[in-house]
Amino acid sequence: MHVKAFLGLALLSATEAMAASNFQLGLDYSEWLNLNAQQLTTDSSGALYIASGPLGGWASTVTKLSADGKTMLWQDQLGFSVAAMAVDPNGGVYVIPLSLPGDTSIYVAKLNINGTGLAWKTPVGFIPPSAVSEQMPPIVGADSQGRAYVAGSNGANGEADVVRLNAAGNAIEYTSQVAGTPTAIVIDGSGAAFVAGYTVAHNGATGFLTRLAPDGSAGYYSTLPGQNLNPSAVSLDASGNAVVLRGGTLQRVDPTGVVTLSTTVPGGWSSASDASGNAYITVFSGQNVQVKNNLATCGPNSELLTVLGPDDSLLQTTYVPGSQFGAFRPLIATGPNSSVFVVAGADTNFAPTQAGPFPPGGSGSTFLLRLSPNPKAQILPLACLVNGASFATGAIAPGEIVTLFGAGLGPQHGVQTQATTQSPFPTRAAGVEVTFDGTPAPLLWVQDTQINVVAPWSLTPGKNTQVCASYNDVNTNCVTWTVVQSAPAVFTWDGTNAVALNQDGSLNSASNPAAAGSIVTIWATGLGPITPVPIDGALVQLPLPVNVLPVSLQGSWCFPFTCSSFPTYDVTYAGPAPFMVAGASQINFRVVSFGGQISVILPSAQSPGFGIQVANQ
Repeated sequence: MHVKAFLGLALLSATEAMAASNFQLGLDYSEWLNLNAQQLTTDSSGALYIASGPLGGWASTVTKLSADGKTMLWQDQLGFSVAAMAVDPNGGVYVIPLSLPGDTSIYVAKLNINGTGLAWKTPVGFIPPSAVSEQMPPIVGADSQGRAYVAGSNGANGEADVVRLNAAGNAIEYTSQVAGTPTAIVIDGSGAAFVAGYTVAHNGATGFLTRLAPDGSAGYYSTLPGQNLNPSAVSLDASGNAVVLRGGTLQRVDPTGVVTLSTTVPGGWSSASDASGNAYITVFSGQNVQVKNNLATCGPNSELLTVLGPDDSLLQTTYVPGSQFGAFRPLIATGPNSSVFVVAGADTNFAPTQAGPFPPGGSGSTFLLRLSPNPKAQILPLACLVNGASFATGAIAPGEIVTLFGAGLGPQHGVQTQATTQSPFPTRAAGVEVTFDGTPAPLLWVQDTQINVVAPWSLTPGKNTQVCASYNDVNTNCVTWTVVQSAPAVFTWDGTNAVALNQDGSLNSASNPAAAGSIVTIWATGLGPITPVPIDGALVQLPLPVNVLPVSLQGSWCFPFTCSSFPTYDVTYAGPAPFMVAGASQINFRVVSFGGQISVILPSAQSPGFGIQVANQ
């Protein structure tokens, strides 16, 4: 493939998503939380409810905070553990107590409105042995009339019961059955229940979304595209569309049960929606994620918040200020007027904007922040440096194609640079320049929010490098980054499927898969040193230089609960990509039909997983 065409493919997903938008979140406040929060939700006033418990245990405390985070309105030490919590628009709190050993009943309880004790507690069904052994607790929802909805497995051929209690908690209004294991529930203003979950067959788990009418009668039951992606969250927008997060996939389901949009959000942990139809997803930054309008500098383990519009266009992706990825998975909830609450783990540099009702913590402690729409929010000119193929944060390697994210980095309309066999890629283009420890680096693409550049081959592994950008001779902030020997990643279309050529030279795709046993070509970067050492930005020419580090490919296949590795692939070539920029690598390998993920393996590093479309897989 011609170098210009290949680079265009590599840049396509990053540039097309940067559509203009007036939507932008700004930070309202952040404060220490210091709770092992397990669930986060709001009521119609914006007050915040947090279910928390001991590390590694079930929630046993519910805390209510004011919307500004400054006042703890109440904290209820329940005296028992709970599996789930729901809050109705008026602030009623409902929990599912864990049953004691030997007690097979499912209960739902409502807390007193002032957070002291219980208003009522009612049995609504039983726990089948399979649910106990596989830790599949029931889930709970609530509506504006104060009615509680409980969904849980009933042990009858993979079915589940959905039970609605009246507002007094003394009568069951209906019990309906759905096929599958419920994992998330939300109730609309009419009292219709939307239940998401999964069913298991011999070929893996399949997601579903079902709608029950306000009287409990069956509405639609939709099988969600994609396997082994169990729904973790479901929310609703003002148009009645359901928004389901399944692993790294966000799916929108219209009021008739049709999946209208399915968008890859790699690394998605939790999600919420607002009345405008915007979707908010917390994301681990070690994934293939584009960023836009950053409120904070990224780190190797930062969390991100991604906002998608009703059409799944990218409105904003910002690093969560002061966060780091760890054992704590971030939580998210939306409040009135598109306000957004996030609970995340703090890094060593977290500095709260206000002193809340909780004592200060340290690295790894949880904190709370609130963001609200603010088109004038201050954003960072240079916020992050990531691998140009995976968009993952982390140390960089000499010769790696890397991407800088920020604002005001270059022209509004992107400029793709050119090189010839006699002339390397330029180190200045459209007024943009990037330096590593003062050394200008070759530019591949320059634009307001993104620059693609090749790290100089002279960088020293084990040391730090200072990366600076300037536009029309005006310097932005600089970032300091760690250098390693290799940081492999494969170029993909969507964060999952590799940009690949089949053996006949055609593009690999779902409609044009590779034959099992044939040779497929992919492209990567960050594979480490090559010999002889090339000129920065030069095109690779004959005779081809060679990789210093050995390269292999390893397959893996993740089932609902485990992942298994497969033997290495037969690699027929792994080295510098002919006639592309030095730093882009080509890998030719023989494919097998197993449908799993593949990783590039180097002596001390491996790439994020990627996929290839193979016939009959």
